[in-house]
Amino acid sequence: MREDVKELQFAVDYYKSLERLSEEEWQSPLAIDKWTVQECVSHLFLWDRYYLDHAVAKLPDDRLTLVETDFDEFNRLAVEYAHHVDALALLKKAIAVRIDLVTQLERLTDEQYEQTYEGRFCPREFVASFIAHDHHHQDQIDAALAHLKKH
Repeated sequence: MREDVKELQFAVDYYKSLERLSEEEWQSPLAIDKWTVQECVSHLFLWDRYYLDHAVAKLPDDRLTLVETDFDEFNRLAVEYAHHVDALALLKKAIAVRIDLVTQLERLTDEQYEQTYEGRFCPREFVASFIAHDHHHQDQIDAALAHLKKH
């Protein structure tokens, strides 16, 4: 497995570590006026699913179906989705989609992985950006949970 894709795969273990959270922990905000842990996981899950469905699963031969996305609206809908799904069901979905994403990326040859498709999507660059995105939100979740334990 490519080293960077291994790092993307790390999210699966991270999600599994969240299975033990209490309802209070799931509903804990990341910071004042920020998302809850559950809303953040919903955000991560839905972005994974979006890029899997509209880019990664279509490679290398099908046309991409990525569209200009209003990130604020997408994130608002992700937060809303979190309010309509059980936390453990959400985790199972997040794990399944991340595994699919990693599997689809791993089936690409090195040349396909490095290529830019339709002048706008490069799998290697996507992975790098999602690793940074994962770390940002995992750090927020960890800090929120640590703060909750102190109080």
